[in-house]
This record gives sequence, structure tokens and C-alpha cells, in this order.
Amino acid sequence: MPTSASLSFDKMEGSLQNAADMFLLPLLGTAMMAALDDIYDDENATETETQLLTICQLAEANLAMWYNFDALQLRITDQGFQRQGSDDWQQAYKYQEDRLRDGFKVKGFNALDQLLEFLEEHIEDFTDYEESPAHVARGAAIVKNTAEVDNWVYINHSRLIYLRMANEFPTVEETVLRPAMGDSLFEAFLGWLEDGGYPETYSVTLEQLRKKCARVVVTAAAVRLIQLTGSLTERGLYFQAVAASGSDNNSRTPADDARIGDRLKFYNDDKELAIAALRRFVNTYYSDLADGKSGQIIRDNDDHAAFFAM
Repeated sequence: MPTSASLSFDKMEGSLQNAADMFLLPLLGTAMMAALDDIYDDENATETETQLLTICQLAEANLAMWYNFDALQLRITDQGFQRQGSDDWQQAYKYQEDRLRDGFKVKGFNALDQLLEFLEEHIEDFTDYEESPAHVARGAAIVKNTAEVDNWVYINHSRLIYLRMANEFPTVEETVLRPAMGDSLFEAFLGWLEDGGYPETYSVTLEQLRKKCARVVVTAAAVRLIQLTGSLTERGLYFQAVAASGSDNNSRTPADDARIGDRLKFYNDDKELAIAALRRFVNTYYSDLADGKSGQIIRDNDDHAAFFAM
């Protein structure tokens, strides 16, 4: 980024370290961060390693500027907080500061998304990433990647939003997917995913069933996030510690209840359609395991004057 030659590393060191601790460490974990330090010190680093380091530096520098924007303009002394003045240079206008803040934030979070995508594509070169919090083991996952989320809920291919939604996936799978499939099929389905095997007795593939389930999980997770936060696409909310930080001069208020309600109804309608489609699919191809299917008889009507009609 363009900066003055008078900007010293001593001035930025604390902000850069904070950005690394707050944004990179929660994604990459201690082992991968140590590997990055080794790459930085290695004069014989490969081109792939250098690319990774550059992306990390881009993210760290921009997020440090964004998060510590106000603090970097001040100095703290025994007399309190002071702003530097000059006859030659004046403080930027409000609109310039707001644009700078937004630019640092967008470029920083874009770099984090780019970083995670780069690591997934080159995971064989960075095995420490397999232990990172941001790495999702895809083998037994119902929702595999950001592209699948984008199929049903648009997140602009953001890995950060995908990870934020992934926190809701286990709850959704138990509270929404299991009742929609029935216990027997749900348990069998998880076992098939884990083993990578599939009974040849069914006329459809495991992948077809997984995609039906993934649609339910994604849309139901979107509903939960809207209910919890009122927002789906704010990437900063993945880092809960900074959700209330990075404020600027603009006056912002939460979306009004009517607008949140409209979004919630939209995603909830999608969820119900996905559940209905899954149940039809299950009833058609897995009737032997569909003990939780819609229309399941819950009482034997024989020899009863009154009966339950489903």
C-alpha cells in the first residue's frame, strides 16, 4: 500500500502483531503460523511458499490499518491522547478516512478469503494446514465447500462466510436434517459418508442423496444466522472478538425488523422447499429406511371408532 517513508516499523509493529493474533491465528492455528515464520526466514523458500507469505502479509497489513485506524492517528502520553498537527499536512477529510477504512477492510478480508482458497488448493505443500481451525475435512462433510453454499445461498464464494455457516451445520443436521430423513436413514447416511461406501441395492447414488441433504443444511443454516445476527454476509462476524470493532464516522443502525423479516421469510421458504424435496426423494428411493418420512403413521387405526388421517 502507498505510505510515507516516515512511517516506521516501530509505529506499526504492535498493530501488525495484533492483526496477526486476531485474524490469522484463529484461522491457521499455531502450527501453520510457525510454518509461516519459517518461510519468512528461509532464503530458499519456494515460489508457492513465497506466494502464500505475500497473501498473508497483504491481509495482515490491511487489517492492521483498518482495525487500528484511529489509534494510528494518535499518540498516548502522560497528558492523554493527542493528535499530531502540522503546517504542511492536515488531517484527512471525513469522506477520505471513510473510504480508506472501507478499502483496508475489503482488501484485508478479500486477502483472507484468498489465503484460505490458496491453502486448500496447495494443501499437499502445507500439511500443517490440515490441523488448522479453518480446514474442513471434506470426506465425511455433507456440505463440501463454498461453491455448494453458493448454489442455494449466495455468499460470493467467501470462505469466511462458509466457515461462519459451518459453525451452524452440526446443530442444523441434528435438529432439521435428522427429523426430515428419519433416524434410521440419517444414521446410515452418516456411516456411508464416513466409510465412503454405498449399498448397491439403491438405484440412486450417495452423491445424489448428499446434495439433497446439503441443500437442507445450507438453507437451514442461513435461517439460523439471520435469526441470530440479522446478517449473513458480514465476514467480520466470523471473528466474534472484532464484531463490534472497526467502526467509522458513518452512522449505522441495524436493519429494520421488516427487512430482516423479509429476508428470514425468503430463506425459511427455501428451507421448507428443500425439506419437502428431500422427503419426496427419501420416500421414493429409501422407503425401507424412511422411518421419519412425512406422512408416517403414528397410530394403528384398526378396530378404532376414531382414527388419525395423515
